[in-house]
Amino acid sequence: METATVEEPRRAEENTFIVTNVTGWDARARLELRRLLPGASVDSLFIRGNIVVVSPEAVDVVLDRLRGASTRYISRITPVQWRLGIGPGSDQLERIAETARLLRTPDRSRSFRVTCTRRGTHDFTSRDVEMRVADVFVDSTGPRVDLESPEQILCIEIYQQVAWLGMNEASDVVTKPLRCGRKWAPGNRPVSRAEHKLRELLRKYDITLPAEARALDLGAAPGGWSRVLAARVAEVVAVDPGALDERVLELPNVTHLRCRTDDLDPAELGLFQIVTNDMNMRAAESAQLMCDVAPLVAPGALAVMTVKFFTPHPGAHVDAAVKVLQSEYEGMQVRRMPHNAKETSLIMRRKGGD
Repeated sequence: METATVEEPRRAEENTFIVTNVTGWDARARLELRRLLPGASVDSLFIRGNIVVVSPEAVDVVLDRLRGASTRYISRITPVQWRLGIGPGSDQLERIAETARLLRTPDRSRSFRVTCTRRGTHDFTSRDVEMRVADVFVDSTGPRVDLESPEQILCIEIYQQVAWLGMNEASDVVTKPLRCGRKWAPGNRPVSRAEHKLRELLRKYDITLPAEARALDLGAAPGGWSRVLAARVAEVVAVDPGALDERVLELPNVTHLRCRTDDLDPAELGLFQIVTNDMNMRAAESAQLMCDVAPLVAPGALAVMTVKFFTPHPGAHVDAAVKVLQSEYEGMQVRRMPHNAKETSLIMRRKGGD
């Protein structure tokens, strides 16, 4: 890997903490922290399950409050004092070690440990980081390394291009008992929030998809709707110039065509019994694409399209879509569900069915 352009180390804002939370419950964890720490800045990091908190209150005040509070979603609270931008290469070990020198020196008369939790892809391991940073502080004169019950801990939290470092008393790295499980079992996390919309629509309106059907998913990336369809029908053709999530690409009955809708060739693709469209486009333009692919859609086939609201007048957007769609589709139903955010769903059938 090439070394990326990185930031020089800088002192974290006073009273900064890295908080880990139950995977999938980030929003609830943020609410929990804001309730317990009024006035604090609480922001999720780009890797889910991790939050950075900056409090106007002293470190010991914050830690005492979080220790004593009954919490549900918070897992671990780690005070940090320095922030370093890093690249993926093994040369970054030296930069991390040099930044560690900026932390307070551990008391050599008491036991000590370096811990590193690394998220992302790098040419080094967490163990590599721990060994290199330990060399900065540990020699024949101390401190004594204790991997089980150290009195002092140098914590390093790495999030791909950012490393947070903190030298703490072991008692100041707080672990909370969790009172809820993972929101999603391993491997079942949704590809995107859009996945919920289609699942909800099929369930709420008791729509059964024929197991032998072929589905055409327009504007498929990152693949949430394709994934839902693939669990119910024989074949899904996902159309989008953008990339699909690896979990979707691995599904044996999903084919990804990295092209635009107007590049599709009916002669090559044959007919589909289902067509879906969740494109982030203006209503009339999105509806026109549905009409453009109509030669690929079997008579009577189910069609589902999301109508996005770009103005405060949702009715106008729905009317614009229906006006275009009615040349090729019929039986249109407007359905608004909890997972529709500034949008609604249209359910219809391709003209020509029984």
